[in-house]
Amino acid sequence: MTTSPQKIFDPIALEYAHTRSVRRQAKRGVSFLYTRAAEDAASRLEDINRKFTRAVLLGGLDGREHVTASLREDRYPETFEYVENIEHLEGSYDLILSLLNLQSDDAIPETLMTARKHLRPDGMLLVGFLGGETLTELRQSLYATDQQILGGATARVFPMVDYSQAAMLLGRTGLALPVVDTDRINVTYGDLNKLVEDLRDIGLTNALVARDTRPLNRTWLAALHSNYAEHFAREDGKVKATLEIIWMTGWAPHESQQKPLKPGSAKMRLSDALSTKETKL
Repeated sequence: MTTSPQKIFDPIALEYAHTRSVRRQAKRGVSFLYTRAAEDAASRLEDINRKFTRAVLLGGLDGREHVTASLREDRYPETFEYVENIEHLEGSYDLILSLLNLQSDDAIPETLMTARKHLRPDGMLLVGFLGGETLTELRQSLYATDQQILGGATARVFPMVDYSQAAMLLGRTGLALPVVDTDRINVTYGDLNKLVEDLRDIGLTNALVARDTRPLNRTWLAALHSNYAEHFAREDGKVKATLEIIWMTGWAPHESQQKPLKPGSAKMRLSDALSTKETKL
């Protein structure tokens, strides 16, 4: 007898947050964070000397044009296919791209393995998502405010994967040439409300199953602003926030790929190699 994994996110709340995000970006423009992730993905793809013939972008966020805007038409398809849910992938692809979606996924290992199954040999998986250092200032302020006003912490912020966890998850997929790296972004805001507006633009409102559904009163909100400003305000009164995008890159195995040397195949011992090096200061 098997039991399904416990749900972290409320699918109805996630869908509501996504719908609001699309509406907000239609009025306010594409979120700067999504734009940055999309342009970074395009830059990474431009550095790869090969032609992709079938590419798909996973997820439901707007601003997809930023992904393909700078790609050379002789190496990439004119348009990406778009699939909101990974379960709707059909056939095989030589490029699967996911931007700012994985942080709200209940089953990240299964999602990565599904993507792996839909990659052609020598196909590439490129995933960017918000990592564990994201909103560390807000997390601390929320915790302090809940302790101060409610007498204990409540579930308010997404649990996020950090760098080491991302490396472990990518390693389990069996993809070749796995690489994990991070993009740390330091942002300043005129006040905390502007940070909250940016989070709503990309659908990062509280969608946790275990969230506290009680309305936030003025006393709690005032304490949150005070705690945030006390610890994370600059001399000019603006507040800072940390955002982190973790990138995963991997390739479906293929005989043409570079392979590591077998143990014991080196022609020179490491100690001998080191002893022949002369360091000049």
